[in-house]
Formats: sequence, structure tokens, C-alpha cells
Amino acid sequence: MTTTTLLAWPREAPGPTPAVRARVEEHGGRFPHRAGLALFTGTGDAVATAVEWQQAEQDQAATSLALHVAEVTYRADAPEPAAVELVRQLAERGYAGDILATEVVRMLLPSPAPAHWSDELATSIGEPAQLVHSLVWPRNVDAAPITVAVAEDVALIRAGLVSLLRDDGFAVVGEAGDYDSVLTVVRATRPRLLITDVRMPPEQADEGLRAASLLRTEQPGLAVLVLSQSVRASAAANLLTEQTAGLGYLLKERVTALDEFLDAARAVAAGRTVIDPLITDELLSRHGNRDQLAALADRERSVLELMAQGLSNSAIADRLSLSARTVESHVRSIMTKLDLWEDPAGNRRVQAVIRWLDLS
Repeated sequence: MTTTTLLAWPREAPGPTPAVRARVEEHGGRFPHRAGLALFTGTGDAVATAVEWQQAEQDQAATSLALHVAEVTYRADAPEPAAVELVRQLAERGYAGDILATEVVRMLLPSPAPAHWSDELATSIGEPAQLVHSLVWPRNVDAAPITVAVAEDVALIRAGLVSLLRDDGFAVVGEAGDYDSVLTVVRATRPRLLITDVRMPPEQADEGLRAASLLRTEQPGLAVLVLSQSVRASAAANLLTEQTAGLGYLLKERVTALDEFLDAARAVAAGRTVIDPLITDELLSRHGNRDQLAALADRERSVLELMAQGLSNSAIADRLSLSARTVESHVRSIMTKLDLWEDPAGNRRVQAVIRWLDLS
């Protein structure tokens, strides 16, 4: 058996482009005869490849990457080693643009310049449990801006959103004022992000949501940020239970908090899930099958609420004046009480929020 650094990405995600494959080979990596995996003899080479991959794809449909080091014998005709299964699960846990790595990778490469380690997504995986860290990689300053289409039937509000987004560096590639034009614009321009009102002509019902759902089916990489005039928790639940990555649901009043709105737009475009705090409050107050939620302690409910707002463990610790280890302990307890330990996709954080929505 030889010590190997494994670089994995979700099986269903697009594989590396020819340019990225060339980077893998330049760094001494090879592709086994199974999808979603590259193998390296050097940890530094694997980390450098992961960073260069994300930099190359940051203005397109990026994926999540995961790194692990283990002694493995990998043959095309043999079952996958446990270490390979672990790194695959870790890749499934991440969001687009993430690079997640086990503790052993960090120990072997404590200063992975020009990137750096962060504990904002700190968690654990495997049995026995291994700590997981995120690698923060430098963004290319000359990368193409985020392309966005804006769907809002009130012309004055639409113009304000367009102006705000352009001033912040977004590339607004289309505008729409009704259901049909939303479909036409997004199909023609294929933006990275769609920002849409819930209600659109002709019926002023849920045309924005229906358009977003249809377009996400046609363009799986499309991120959607929904704006609503009022708290409609059921609409948020319906949208989010279809597909969780790259989705946001905010009240329109949040747009007046400019930094919050722009941060949410960028987070959703990067593949994250953002839910307005007032909507999570509404979900908490609704009746239904709440046996699992009732089992959560008050502090755990507070942590889950902040998770639903898209906050990292570190940000939750700051908000609640807790240590990072205490927050991680609460997150573990939440996963246990919501029966998410065996989630096959590995992305338990988002699944916890979705379970909350389902039980509301």
C-alpha cells in the first residue's frame, strides 16, 4: 500500500475541463478508471491542483472539491477503499467553490500559500471521526463578473435592483416584468443567477416561483434568489425542498439593507442556501408534526435558526457568544435528533434546514 492524496468531486457534477485535466497531470496526478476522483503522490500537488481548478472555474459552474490522505491500493477491478468512500462523501458535503480537507491534509501542509486554512466550515466525518477544514483560495481579481437576470414587474423597483447590482460589479444580462419574459430572458442569456419576485403578471400569484422552478429544471446550474413582499413560509419550503444548492428566499425589505442583500446574492450565486430570518421565525411558530423539533434544546433551536440563515459555525459562535467547539457540539446534537447521521448525500447542514422546513 502507498500513501496517496485523493482529490474528489461529486459524481453527478461536471468532470474537469481539458484545461483542468492538464493541470492535474502537470502536478503529477492521475485519473483512475472511476468518475469523480484524481490521485496524487504529493499532498502539495493535490492542494495546488484544487486551488487552480477552483480559480479556473470560479466564474462558471464551479463544483465542490475534497482532499484526504491515506494508504490505499486502488485497482479498477476492486471495491472502493474506505478512504475513497470517505473523500467522496466529503465532496458531496460541500458547496460549489468549496475545498474541504481532512485533518491529516492540514497537518501535512499547514501553510498552503497562497491559500489558507479556515475553520468556518469545521465539522467531522467518518468513523472514527476526523476533523474537516476548509481551504480558502484566492479569487482571480480579473475573473468575469456574476451574470444575473432580474425579474420584477414594478419598473421602478427593477431599475433600482439593476443599478444596485451593476454598481457592485454584477453583470446584469437581462430584465423581465412578467412570467413569459422571465422564461425568454433566462433561456436566451443563461445567467448564473436569477433574482425574481414571487408574484408576477399575468395572475400576480406565484408566477415567479413557477418560472424559477421550471428554469432550474432546464438549467441545473442556475442559482435563484427569490424576493417576497410578505412572509410565505410554505412557498419557501416548496422551493427549497426541490433542490437546495444555490437558492435564496428574502423579504423585499432586506434589499434596503444593501450589504445584506448583496452578500446574499453572492452567496446564492456561489451555490449556498440563504433563508430570511423572518421566514425562519415563521417556520418556528407554525404548527404541525414537531416531535423532532420539540426534542431540540433552546440553544440548539437558536443554532438551527442561524444555520437556516446561512451562517457558518464561526459566525454562529460570534452571534451567540459561544466557542467554536460548543457550536460544533450543538450541530452534532441537532443532526442526531433530526436523524441525519446517515444522510447519504453527506450535506447534513442543508438537510437539517430542509428537515426543519418539512416539519413546519
